[in-house]
Amino acid sequence: MIRAHSIALDPTAKQEEYFRRACGTARFAYNWALNEWERRYKTGEKPSAQKLKAQWNAMRKAEFPWSFETTKCAGGQAILNLGTAYKNFFDDLAKVKRGEIRIKDVRRPTSKKKGKGDSFALWNDQFAIEDKRIRIPKLGWVRMIEPLRFEGKILGAVVKMEGPRWAVSVQVELSDVKDVHLYPDSVVGVDLGVSDLMSLSKPLPDGRVKIANPKARRAQLKRQKKLQRRISRQELIRRKTNAKRSNRQEKRQAALRKLHYRVACIRKDAIHKATSLVTSHFETVVLEDLNVAGMSKNHALAGAVLDASFGEIRRQFEYKSPADGGRVVLADRYYPSSKTCSRPGCGYVLPELGCNVRKWTCPKCSAVHDRDLNASNNLEYLVVGPAWPEPLPARPEATHGEIAALATPHKGAAKLRSVNRELNRCTYVYTN
Repeated sequence: MIRAHSIALDPTAKQEEYFRRACGTARFAYNWALNEWERRYKTGEKPSAQKLKAQWNAMRKAEFPWSFETTKCAGGQAILNLGTAYKNFFDDLAKVKRGEIRIKDVRRPTSKKKGKGDSFALWNDQFAIEDKRIRIPKLGWVRMIEPLRFEGKILGAVVKMEGPRWAVSVQVELSDVKDVHLYPDSVVGVDLGVSDLMSLSKPLPDGRVKIANPKARRAQLKRQKKLQRRISRQELIRRKTNAKRSNRQEKRQAALRKLHYRVACIRKDAIHKATSLVTSHFETVVLEDLNVAGMSKNHALAGAVLDASFGEIRRQFEYKSPADGGRVVLADRYYPSSKTCSRPGCGYVLPELGCNVRKWTCPKCSAVHDRDLNASNNLEYLVVGPAWPEPLPARPEATHGEIAALATPHKGAAKLRSVNRELNRCTYVYTN
């Protein structure tokens, strides 16, 4: 299993200048290789990333001597990344021929621009990590905010600009994957939502059945709009007068980047803590196969849906659960979990249930359901046995006040350290 740990750096002014030059070298090499690839392709040749990398190494001393001021990994890995981009592009074209995706969803590799995704790579034999510092070629030791969390074989690293600060993402191959879960045979249904991030069919150790959604974007939306209006007005005036960009414009652009970075950090922190808490206490996690792309086309809900990051939550469950010795089960996309009465022995399915209806009463058994908790119960029933088992005793229905109390975050809940992305996935799909 491969895991990545993103660590903030604390560089000096001289080290920051090195980072900018290395990012510029990587960007230049990528754009050079892109133009050379297109030129060779038009002449009938079959270009490849390895051929372009060899050509880059042969000519850089004579034509690009400034590239030797930074690590050789910056330009070399950028060209290899271009080869990966073209491979994905040709794979997508093959999927179009097979009818798996549409042609408008295919993106051809384009040139990189300064200030957008600035980064450069480091190969595993070109850097070293000791406690809270990392050694970078032709630069020396750079301080890190925290030590590397994972132990295993280091595969590589990427130094990148994250919002207002520099960070390094270290990829580590782990071998300590648990074979048996701490709580075997435990099953929980997880219903994802906008009002509450997660609704669980079973309570957590602190008593919660709902995990609150921080709604990071909504909390900062007023300030974001204000900054964007001022930046747009300044940019309009600058273009009319044909003047250079002022220092005040640069400061406001930096403030906007910092605001977006803050929103992303709040969202990432909440999702990592929630997924880690659930996967560590339940062996089997049952989720819905949500069509996030389709849901985001509803302009009235798109902002809230994307702010909740349903796809990211599922991705984290799919690698964290197997790492803890568990598994993930996906319910069918069209399974009516919210509209089905979860009371044992009933199973009545409502014909219609609007998104604004948070509580409903079953016409058959008169049970009052919280929409999200009812859906999580039905998701759990997909694994524990028949959808509505007769032998189980009737569950007491919680009142609105009790549900609100359970949804309140517990003050004594332990804070979990956030974990970054992982490349391996393990999904178990449920089909009716």
